[in-house]
Amino acid sequence: MLLKMIGKLNPHRIQITRYSVRFFASNIKENHEKVNFNSISAAYGYKSNRELFRGWFVFKLCSYSSLVDRLSQLLPISRKILGQQLFEYIIRSTLYGHFVAGTNKAELKPIVDRLRKQNVKLILDYSMESDVPSNKQEKFESSVLHHSNENTYNDNMLKSIKNVQTAAELFGSSAITAVKMTAFVSPDILQKLNRILEAEHQSSTKNTILETASNTSIISKGELEELEHLITRMNRIVQEVKKHNGRIFIDAEQSYFQTAIHKFVLELQEQYNRDSLTVYNTYQCYRKTTLNLLRQDLIRSKNNNFHIGIKLVRGAYMDQERQLAIAMKSIDPIHPNFLTTTECYHRAFIEALKHAKEKNTTKTHVIVASHNEDTVQFATKTMDAMHVKRGDGLVSFATLFGMCDYLTFPLAAVGYDAFKLAPYGPISSLLPYLIRRAQENRAIFAKAEKDRRLHYKALKERI
Repeated sequence: MLLKMIGKLNPHRIQITRYSVRFFASNIKENHEKVNFNSISAAYGYKSNRELFRGWFVFKLCSYSSLVDRLSQLLPISRKILGQQLFEYIIRSTLYGHFVAGTNKAELKPIVDRLRKQNVKLILDYSMESDVPSNKQEKFESSVLHHSNENTYNDNMLKSIKNVQTAAELFGSSAITAVKMTAFVSPDILQKLNRILEAEHQSSTKNTILETASNTSIISKGELEELEHLITRMNRIVQEVKKHNGRIFIDAEQSYFQTAIHKFVLELQEQYNRDSLTVYNTYQCYRKTTLNLLRQDLIRSKNNNFHIGIKLVRGAYMDQERQLAIAMKSIDPIHPNFLTTTECYHRAFIEALKHAKEKNTTKTHVIVASHNEDTVQFATKTMDAMHVKRGDGLVSFATLFGMCDYLTFPLAAVGYDAFKLAPYGPISSLLPYLIRRAQENRAIFAKAEKDRRLHYKALKERI
């Protein structure tokens, strides 16, 4: 089956590597109902006509790269001309309304109930993050923190704890939340720690983050205290997750943070994933080091006897990473093109699933967080080839709220574990988030022809 599918693929589409072809050389038996990624009823049956039109309209707008590139300039001008009330009404009726699940639990609940009927669950993300300052960043995006502010970081921690509680109230023990570590510490300090770890090749050593920071003169006493506060905040959040028997994703971020973030998360996994799977790490498959890093972590989880949660993504900071490498005259940390990134993604999925299937190993759970139909098909075929059942609890699929419903809902309809990653919160705090996400995912939007076409077709069939 898979070899026939490969033969039919357009050469400009995803190419399965020789490694993958050899892996699938044996016969594959599929004893489940197939997924139909062209099913309008499965993908959009839960949506109203108004929501379908809004979806088509938003995707049409986002397909214009020149418009997306200028959002940070256009939106503040629009707000000034229209006034705050009319501006928020328009944004809520378009961009915010399509990509954000609501402002609070009261608005989330009806969406949760509707999606539950379709066997789709939400991963709640009360979106907060920070970055190092850039001369190119606009004042309009100033809700992204650029300096040390302990009160703000503590407030973010309390918001994250509240998010965990909200998820538990809506989903019980199946609740999952997501956070970014840069919401809880000065990005400058995290970047400095990242440089130390990379220079000393300590991302996988036995030294803890705090030990590494304490043993260098580069980190000041005040900065060391801030790192201790970060550890305290992350522990309080994870303890709240553990209290409700939930799970939490720690998202990956830019490469100048990621080595430090990854090591932080590994330490949290070793501490909290002993008796159950609570903390998940995120692996950006556009990074050249990801496959080896995953292999090291799988060995570490087995040797140190802790469960490992793996969220596989391609990566959202490609433009920024390339521009930084050029500016710093450093080696580009990411793969040269989409195909090599896809090869990394597919091989990472296979290795993670092989580890999960081993006897006498710790629990492994893989989240396929992809908006690429070929990769999702590859994952389902791999599951069939390795005799992984859809209800085994080894693999789940996730897409962003408002994107690629034609993947998520048909998967859920035939028994796969499917999620929507749903940001929520007030418009004032989510607008900068939406701008960055639109710009980071401009390539996805530019190629979202199928999303636009199916929205239009679903609406046309109803009218």
